Amino acid sequence: MEIKPVLPEEFTNKMLRDADMVKVDYEAYFKPYIQQAVTFAVGPYFWFIPDQATMTIVAASENARQLSPYTAAEWVGQDAGFWANNIHPDDRYYVLSASLLSAEINESYERERSDKIRINIYCRMLDAESKHRWVLIQFPNRYFNDENRIASTWIMITDLGHLKSNITHMMTMIDTSNNENQYFSVSVPTKERNPLPLPHITKREQEILQLMARGLNSPEIAKVLFISQHTVEQHKRNLRDKTDSRTSAELMAFVCRNNLF
Repeated sequence: MEIKPVLPEEFTNKMLRDADMVKVDYEAYFKPYIQQAVTFAVGPYFWFIPDQATMTIVAASENARQLSPYTAAEWVGQDAGFWANNIHPDDRYYVLSASLLSAEINESYERERSDKIRINIYCRMLDAESKHRWVLIQFPNRYFNDENRIASTWIMITDLGHLKSNITHMMTMIDTSNNENQYFSVSVPTKERNPLPLPHITKREQEILQLMARGLNSPEIAKVLFISQHTVEQHKRNLRDKTDSRTSAELMAFVCRNNLF
């Protein structure tokens, strides 16, 4: 499937929804999910929530200024063009297109199946000093109206700058509805989605990867998991072998590109 660049105007027109009869407090709706974010975040993050009846941002996390050039109050009330302008010029129209595709995919399935679709977008966004750095864009939860159309989305932006590696433009789509998940990458030059052969990562290896992403070293990981440092190092070696990585930095870059947490 070819993904074509989408301008903010086209993105807005396709994502715009009719207003519900009853006004929804989307920040309150997403609050229980937002509170759980710290348990799966792989780096510093902030979030914002759009209302697709007005196509404006209605809420943003208080730490927005720490990870972007704008405060939470400055994010609120802004439109899709504002978000796009925070994204690197080479990436922004691809990100809008991928975000639109994400919504279309989720709306095409029944809710039970839709809840098991995970789409992640990698791009460069402005940081607090107005410099571009790599981030991971996720849509952990969505609000569907009575017509099974997405009326709002909790959008989570995770800083990947701490990984210090070159991440290629990519979108991954994971369907967890069956035991054999499918993984897809999106290459900006070709705009083609291609299946990725990925290694099996055990539950213990996933735990170690999550702790590595938080900056913990082997002794610290051993202490958290109540295992020996030697065991931690053995798991790391196995992970590097599985991912054909020479260093921990290469390993984490591979993990983030392919959403192996």
